[in-house]
Amino acid sequence: MTACMAVIALMASAQNEAMTNETVLELLKEGFSSEEIIGAIENSTERKITYSIDFMRQLKAAGAEPSLTTFIQKVAKTDFGYEGILWWNPTGGGKPKKMFRTQFEKESKGFNLGTIALMGAGALIAGSAISGNKPSDGVAAATAAGAVALMSSGKDVQKLMLPGATSKLQMEGENGRHPVFRFFFPKKENESFQQGADNWYQIVMSSIQNPNEFQCIKMQVKEPKKNGKGGRRLFPDKMSYSVLGFEGTNASNRNIIDFEINEINNNTFEVTFPKELEPGEYCFFYKGGLGSESFKEHPFGFDFTVK
Repeated sequence: MTACMAVIALMASAQNEAMTNETVLELLKEGFSSEEIIGAIENSTERKITYSIDFMRQLKAAGAEPSLTTFIQKVAKTDFGYEGILWWNPTGGGKPKKMFRTQFEKESKGFNLGTIALMGAGALIAGSAISGNKPSDGVAAATAAGAVALMSSGKDVQKLMLPGATSKLQMEGENGRHPVFRFFFPKKENESFQQGADNWYQIVMSSIQNPNEFQCIKMQVKEPKKNGKGGRRLFPDKMSYSVLGFEGTNASNRNIIDFEINEINNNTFEVTFPKELEPGEYCFFYKGGLGSESFKEHPFGFDFTVK
């Protein structure tokens, strides 16, 4: 009875406290079994567990069983170093695939010097955001000088396009029709989305807390011409967009794809789809974009293709 009460107390405590490397070592020294500690980690709402050879030796010295060491390796691999959105069950197995964001452009028959300046400088900052490097003052100044708000109202969304007729992330087979995504917002662990005045991507991502702030939209495709140029993906017709996101008629609502969210911990969320996805082009779009000045100037989406 006493042992059972101790386990219950441990589970309750885990739900209110962050599980860290130090917490695991303390619990081992207090006599909790590997099975009990694994349960506490699984029930924790926040965990900051990393793995190294040094920590492996500390676990061994504290009396950890191989099952605990192996479990911690998996937890650290899952939690540490990921950010953004990943395709978690790629076809053929293997390591999850990162969904790189794609910049929206304004659909136009002519040239827009402001847009060209924005996209050229913005591309440099996008690379800096992914690599974790801070953009130079010159790049930031160039972006500020060339920046034009591609979204100033809900009507502007219908003029946006993703370049190319397909995404770089091609999903096939059973796992492609029933994809699993993981959304990672690890702000507390590594400050990867820490706000910076000259980094629009970090500013946007710092304000997003969970996948509920996105909508999954099935895009309308305009195929390229015979020379292979001109392909693009647009938001479907007869849809309206406001600070609350997309809305549509009965016909266009089918292009707003419902998804389900399972919270893994306070920084990690798993997204699945209740229905099989049809072949086509899809995009996770930040539905609160009109409320973000940075996003209005630099709208982007996490896009993928189901074949």
